[in-house]
Amino acid sequence: MNKNKFKFLIVGLVIMSVIGIFSFGVVNASNSLIFISPNSLDKNVGDGFVLVATVDTAGSKVCAVEGKLQLDSELSCQNIVLGEGLMAQKSPSCADPSFLLGIPNCTTVNKTLFTVAVKAEKKGTAEIVFSDVDVIGEGFSLSNTSVGGSYNLTSVAVTPATYEETTFVPEIVPAENCVCEDWSEWQRIDCGAGECESTQLAQTRYRNCEPLNCELTVENRCIADAYCASAIPVEDGSQTASLLDTLGSIGYGWLLGGLILLILIVIITSRSMRKKRK
Repeated sequence: MNKNKFKFLIVGLVIMSVIGIFSFGVVNASNSLIFISPNSLDKNVGDGFVLVATVDTAGSKVCAVEGKLQLDSELSCQNIVLGEGLMAQKSPSCADPSFLLGIPNCTTVNKTLFTVAVKAEKKGTAEIVFSDVDVIGEGFSLSNTSVGGSYNLTSVAVTPATYEETTFVPEIVPAENCVCEDWSEWQRIDCGAGECESTQLAQTRYRNCEPLNCELTVENRCIADAYCASAIPVEDGSQTASLLDTLGSIGYGWLLGGLILLILIVIITSRSMRKKRK
């Protein structure tokens, strides 16, 4: 009886430990989220401003982020600029603000996903929210949490004037004012990508810098590559010429001889059939 109680106690402790570890992992994972900053502003109709979409890892290892940005009709999207060092399977745009962004080597620190420039079009309270959010770790989902923004837009009397439309682009911080990590290893892109020749391999590397929008966070280069040099497609004209050369090597004499032999066979067969009829 005592042995059964002891076994029951051991099994219970193991189950409680597993449940505790699992719960701890879920709680930590659920703290990861994506958010917009600033999340509140007071603006006048006609004003333009830039918002930043960021993933807050909460200390978890984040490898990819998926979702869609939604703007109220009081705001119009001017342009969206992808964050540095990201691999975009689906890059957001004003026409289609859905995204699926990979983070090379993953990250445990907050990462800028993209900046979005908007313009206040009409009076009211404009909301910006995310939908279909998935913060992804190493092969599993960490969180579906997101935080949007709310913006108070006020209409003001203005004197009609002719003005030139401008595109709002985030200001780039000079490299000397940035604090940056070491460069990553060079990563392969593809043969002939970007400004590279078809015989060259395009490579890229990146680094994370603070504050946001630092210049020189991505570098690209073209290098000679044996595979790229050997993978140059053969022109159709050269393939056709090769086929003609092959036919020429056979010789027209053999073709003519074969045709004559076929005619003789037809004549002989025809005569044989006539004799049999007689």
